[in-house]
This record gives sequence, C-alpha cells and structure tokens, in this order.
Amino acid sequence: MAVTTELVAQVIEKIAPKSWAEDWDNVGLLVGSGSTPIERILITLDGTLEVVEEAKAYGAQLIVAHHPIIFRPLKNLRADNAAAQIPLRLLQHKIGYYTAHTNLDQSTFSSSRTLGEVLELKEMKILEEPAHDLIPLLNSGEKRGYGVSGYLPNPRKLGDIWREFLGCLYQPGVYAQPYDLGGVRLAGSPEKLVRKVAIVNGSGARFVQKALFKGADLLITGDVDHHAALDALEGGMALGDLGHFLSEAPMLHTMYQYLSAEKSLQGIEIRVSSKNHSPWL
Repeated sequence: MAVTTELVAQVIEKIAPKSWAEDWDNVGLLVGSGSTPIERILITLDGTLEVVEEAKAYGAQLIVAHHPIIFRPLKNLRADNAAAQIPLRLLQHKIGYYTAHTNLDQSTFSSSRTLGEVLELKEMKILEEPAHDLIPLLNSGEKRGYGVSGYLPNPRKLGDIWREFLGCLYQPGVYAQPYDLGGVRLAGSPEKLVRKVAIVNGSGARFVQKALFKGADLLITGDVDHHAALDALEGGMALGDLGHFLSEAPMLHTMYQYLSAEKSLQGIEIRVSSKNHSPWL
C-alpha cells in the first residue's frame, strides 16, 4: 500500500488523537491533501519560512510539526499578507503541513515524559489530567494529560541537580541534535534539597500552583514570567526555565523514532529539521 498523507496522519493519531486537542487549538492536516503520496517527511517544532525552504530542498512532500501555522482566521491569501506567506509557500512547493500540538503534549510521547526519564524520576505520574477522558491511550487504559511529576532516586541539592540535568540534555536520545542551552534560567537556592520534581513542556507558568499543590520541590518548564517565578519561590518551590523551544525539542526525536519504527511507513525517508531553532540568541 502506498504511503499517503492520510496514512501518516493515522499513524500519528494512534498516539495523539485529534480529539485530545484543546478547543482553541488547530491540529491535523492544515495544508495539502490526504491522498498525496509521501516519500520524505521533515519533522519540526515550528513551520517557519526557513523550514519550508529546507523541506523543498530535501524533497519532502510533508512537514510534521508541533506548532500550527494557522491559529487565527486568514482573511486572504494575498502576497502582501505576512500571515499568509507560509501557507502560500507550502502550496507553491506542493508540501503538506500536519500539526500535532496539545494532543501530542498530553501523550506518552511528550517532552515532559522524556525529560522526566532524563532525571530518572520514580513513580512518574501525570501532573494535570483532563476532566473527562473517554479515549484510553492506544487502548491500554493509560491516562493522558499535561506534564509529569515524580521523585528523584535520591534527594539532591538544587544546584547539583540542575547542573547534571543540563549536562544530560546533550546526551544522545534526548534532542535530535545539539542545541544551545545558554538561555536557561534557574530560580531558587542552590542549596535547596529537591526530592519531587514536576515537568511541563512548553508554556508552563500556569502550572505553578498545580505543581505546588502536588508538593513539587522543583518545576521545570518554559516561558515563565516574573510573577510566576515569585509565586513559585514564595510557595517554597524552585523553578527551572528551559524556554519554550528547549522544553519541547525532545518531541522531535521521539516523533522521529516513532515514525521510523512504524512498519506501514517503511521505505520513506524521515529527517528532523536542522533549520528550526530557538528564536532567542
């Protein structure tokens, strides 16, 4: 059977059903046709113009991305409309664009889970479960939700944990390629003893209170603002900010591994974007 965009979508939706996405989100095939034959796939977090050109040079017929390129309604597809440039370029190059966003964030393939494994967290559980979950993951009965929390094998000082954690991020199997970790931030006393850790990939400032309620000594996430950091510290919890990109980039590698191992997709080429990176210098 020929590999088509629709088949790729079905494979992804086995682990991240579209029905899991938030109401405000925009997931699934956003550009292209489900019947398009696929020979090459490019995986990325963001669908930037640079990534689209990379896909063209690679000869990809499909981009599998984490972030949607269309959030707000497009009023036109004019060449002078900045918001329309990426969809127009995709259509011009005949490249499809598929997004798995908040549905993937709630799956076992989330970066939260991967980063928890880096820390070797024990008794790892979902940090925030949805109010109603009618679709068990892969029919296994495993619950879905945002973030994870768990216990370190042994209580450690915050400074030691953070230094070793950042060092582990360079190890193979976490990120698809080396990324600059220079922009990460840590709030809290280096001498603080940490036993329980919560992790939320992406923008996790709203999870500060949830992590405090769960008894976390440290929350690792991204996109934390000044006031959220103060709330965490006043509650007695340290806060590690990887930034949005670095907190989610492990999903590029896990998605690559998952698609590459899928028997129905054997014979197609898959690559992780080398052009997608954090926008911060």
